[in-house]
Amino acid sequence: MEIDIKLRNLRVKLRKNSKEIIDDVVERHVSRISLKNNLKNDICVFCASNDKLTKEHVLPKWTFENCTKKFFITDINGSEQTYNKTTVPVCANCNNNLLASIESYIISIFKETDLSKSYFTNEQLDNIIRWLEIIEYKFQLLEIRRKFIKSKSSQFIEYLRDIPVSIMRANIDYSPTKALTQIRTSQKRVTEKSKNGNENSLVIFKTKNENFYFFHQLNDYIFLELPKFGIALFYFYSRKFENTESAKNEAMEIINKIYS
Repeated sequence: MEIDIKLRNLRVKLRKNSKEIIDDVVERHVSRISLKNNLKNDICVFCASNDKLTKEHVLPKWTFENCTKKFFITDINGSEQTYNKTTVPVCANCNNNLLASIESYIISIFKETDLSKSYFTNEQLDNIIRWLEIIEYKFQLLEIRRKFIKSKSSQFIEYLRDIPVSIMRANIDYSPTKALTQIRTSQKRVTEKSKNGNENSLVIFKTKNENFYFFHQLNDYIFLELPKFGIALFYFYSRKFENTESAKNEAMEIINKIYS
């Protein structure tokens, strides 16, 4: 299948260039040494090319229905950022050839599957997982690129203005090393072909909600509600379950807590 070729090509590109991408992250976003007078061009976060870079949306535009007003709030400093402007640099080939093909495939299986009558095949479930893991990787890169900026609703500390948001997350103990480890972990997930044992970590619900909803915890889980297709997805990135019912119960506890 064409989708297998596209996913394999993406895995190969990222596996081959993962070290160069991490080295660039360290130099550009972690080091406190000023690079303003010698700043290199950005590189693609999948193949490390700096040719014909585009802005790749971390969440594909079709998921939030191209709405320019929908946004998420960073819990560290209360700053708002619209999904439409939430992007990372990706070369035209990786974007238009590989990622676009993967998203077209995901859209097609969402359209073709009516959960009241049928369910996804094991192969389709594995590819949904691969797609969600690509989103996680992009979020990891986004967080290391975003700076602690001033927010209307929180105190601003001048010293922290150049610190990446990801390094300030409490769950990684304010450690650049742990932030980079999480990026490497997300890279590894994308580059691994086999998803055996991960299927029970993906929960797919039917939904009648009319609005798009999203939340996530880096290196932990993601929730996407896609009213256009009548489905919601909850995936645990780093946890395995004996069965989907256990994962569903855990997911519902998190959903109820967040929306209570």
